[in-house]
Amino acid sequence: MNTRHADPLILHGQRDDDGCTLQLQVPVDLACFAGHFPQAPVLPGVAQVAWALRLAASRLGTSPYCREMETLKFQHLLRPGDRVTLTLRHDHTNGKLHFAYREGGTTYSSGRLVLEPHA
Repeated sequence: MNTRHADPLILHGQRDDDGCTLQLQVPVDLACFAGHFPQAPVLPGVAQVAWALRLAASRLGTSPYCREMETLKFQHLLRPGDRVTLTLRHDHTNGKLHFAYREGGTTYSSGRLVLEPHA
């Protein structure tokens, strides 16, 4: 049986008042790589947003559902095996999740997600 990953490998995590910082590695056998540019796989933007939502929900207690996306920027490609730092910050007042995938001086992607209220 060939099982593929759906989530990043979490190498380290640190929580602060309204957010967290996670050191991640993009698995080489990620399920979405199967059909996303097989000769030169890249992590799709939709996967990056989904990871941010799921990881924030499990670590910050935020809603895992997004109502609207603001200022999304995908500046550099994330590839199999890449290591990256994901910063998540919950803006309680406005119901938004700020996320950024960075490593060193490179920002791979960032944005704000307007969250659906908890049911």
